[in-house]
Amino acid sequence: MEDNKKRESNKYEPLASFLDDRSVSPDEYGVLSEEELQKLIFLWDKCNPPQVDTGGIWNKTLRKIKEEEMQEAVPVRKHSAFMLVCGLVAASVAFLFGFSYFLLQEDSTVDERGKMEQIMLAYKDGEEVKEVTLVVSDNKKIEIANNAQVAYTRTGEVNVNASQLNEVVAVEETGVTEKAELAEEYNQIIVPKGRRSMVVLADNSKMWVNSGSKVIYPRTFVGEKREIFVEGEVFLKVARDEAKPFVVNTAAFEVEVLGTSFNVSAPGNSAQADVVLVDGEVDVKDCQERHVKMKPNERVELNEAGVVKVEKVNAMDYVHWVDGVWMLNGKPLKEVLRYLTEYYGQTVCCDSSVENEPFYGKLFLNEELNEVLESIRQTLPATLSDCENVIYIDND
Repeated sequence: MEDNKKRESNKYEPLASFLDDRSVSPDEYGVLSEEELQKLIFLWDKCNPPQVDTGGIWNKTLRKIKEEEMQEAVPVRKHSAFMLVCGLVAASVAFLFGFSYFLLQEDSTVDERGKMEQIMLAYKDGEEVKEVTLVVSDNKKIEIANNAQVAYTRTGEVNVNASQLNEVVAVEETGVTEKAELAEEYNQIIVPKGRRSMVVLADNSKMWVNSGSKVIYPRTFVGEKREIFVEGEVFLKVARDEAKPFVVNTAAFEVEVLGTSFNVSAPGNSAQADVVLVDGEVDVKDCQERHVKMKPNERVELNEAGVVKVEKVNAMDYVHWVDGVWMLNGKPLKEVLRYLTEYYGQTVCCDSSVENEPFYGKLFLNEELNEVLESIRQTLPATLSDCENVIYIDND
C-alpha cells in the first residue's frame, strides 16, 4: 500500500511542473486523459487569481505529500489530480474574496466622500433658493427661518427650533418613514446670501453655516469616521470622540480632528480657501496629500495647488460672523463694502473720495443689508443711491 501511495504522490509532481512550464508536451504526462488535462488547464488559467503566489502553493503541496510518505499508510479513497487542483483553486478564490473585502474596507472613506460629492454636484445647476433650505428625505426641500437651529438626535430625527420636523410631510412622495432608512440618509442645508443657520449634528457637534454656503452630512454617523462635505464657510465645535475622528471634506482639501473649534472657508466660486483654528488641534491634508498640523490662532491658506502659507492670526477676527456682530476698528470702507458684497450677494461700492475712510463700530450681520448700510451712512456720514442693482455710497 505504501508503494501505491508513493506512485499516487509522484504523479502530482509532473502536473505541477507542467502548469508552471508549458514548454514540455503534456503527452509526457500520461496520468490524465486529454479531457481532464484541458479542464485542469482551464481551472488554473481562468480561475486562479494572478496575485496568488502559485509557486508557494505548489511547494507547500509537495512538502505535504512528502510528509505523508513518511507516515503510516491509512486506507483512504483514491483522489484524482483534478480534485487536488479544484481544492487549490477554491483556496485561491477564498484568498481573493478576503483581499477584496480588505480593499472595500479601505475604500469606505472614499465612498462616503464620493456620495456627498455626488449630492453636492446634483444641486450645482439647481434653482437658487431665497431662504435657508433643508433638503431631507427624497430630496424634499423645506424652507426654514434665518438663524434657525436645526438639531438631530442620535437616531436621526430632526428638530427645527426645538419643534420636531414632520417626516411624513418631508417624504410624502415616497411614503418612506422608517427610522432605519432615515438614519442612512444624507441631508443638505443650503444657506443663501445674507442668511445664516446653525446645525447640531447627531454626535452633538455644533456647526454654524455662513451666508452662501452648502453642507452635506449624514443624519447619523455610523461608520469609522464622522464625515461632512462643505462648500462655503462653516464654523465647527466638534464633540470629542477618540474612536471616531471628525473629517470636513471640501473640493480641494480635508480637515481631520478629534474635538476642537475651527473655521473652514472653501467658496465654490473661488480657488482660494482657508482654515483658521480657534482651539485644539487639526490636521489639514491638501490635494497633494501634504499634511499641516495646526495650532490655535493659526491660519492655513490653500489654492488648487495645495497649501500656500501658514500664518499666525487672531482667530476671532475670522469668526465674527458666528455671533452676527462685526467689530470694526479702523478697517477701510472699501474692504468693509467688499465683504458685505460677498456676504449679501448685492454689489455695494463707494466713491474714491471715501474708500479709504476708516470705519469704527459694530455691524449686525443678522440684519438686512439696507439696515446695515444705514448704520454706515449715519457713521460716516454719507449718502446712498441705488442704480441698476448697484448700491453706491458717496460723500455727503
